[in-house]
Amino acid sequence: MRRLEAGELDVAICVTEGLVAGINDNAIRFVAWAVSVRVDAEYATLDDLAGNAVFGASRQGSGSDVMARYMASQFEWGHEPHVRVVGDIRALVKGVQTRTVDAFLWERTTMQRHYKQDEVRYLGTVRPPWPAFSYAAQTQFIQANGQRLRAFMEWAQTAAREFMNDVEKNNGFVCERFGYAQSDVAEWAAYVRYSEDGSVDRAKIAKAVQVLERAGVIQGVDVDGVVLTPEA
Repeated sequence: MRRLEAGELDVAICVTEGLVAGINDNAIRFVAWAVSVRVDAEYATLDDLAGNAVFGASRQGSGSDVMARYMASQFEWGHEPHVRVVGDIRALVKGVQTRTVDAFLWERTTMQRHYKQDEVRYLGTVRPPWPAFSYAAQTQFIQANGQRLRAFMEWAQTAAREFMNDVEKNNGFVCERFGYAQSDVAEWAAYVRYSEDGSVDRAKIAKAVQVLERAGVIQGVDVDGVVLTPEA
């Protein structure tokens, strides 16, 4: 988001809740999250975190930060969660192990190897009612580069379609490149879906705005003012 706002990037594919939460004066247009705790933590359910649990986040405004607040709102805890920024996934795992934080949220498939190695313990899943990732770009870039953006999105959709059409072969690449187990990648591929046309589901973005406003993440965001479609 910061690089988009600074003009260092033209287009980004980012976690949807992070994009919506990061909208600043309408400059930017627009997975299952696993909750992890210490292996020997006393927490048995997600609601057990409602008291004084401290949630770890990779950075302020990130998906892990926003989803902690979304979770507190959806579970009607009656207060914002305590969030502490500790860094990337390695820092979050270490933060839980050293009791710097009590829990954190991260994409579930990514967490499987940490669970299998007993580094942290899976407590539950939080599923937001919107797409995991969305395209984002500055308003001026969208308005001035409609054809280029369309071409880029079509290329990305073709690549995603080819990947998913031969997912057995490509699972090996994911395992080798990112170090995931074959079974975890197969589970991920079974529920992941890509947009066929790159269109924006305004109803789902509106739902994201409504839920994040309720959670206190954003205020006064006009969906029609921030969702733009590149001209052909």
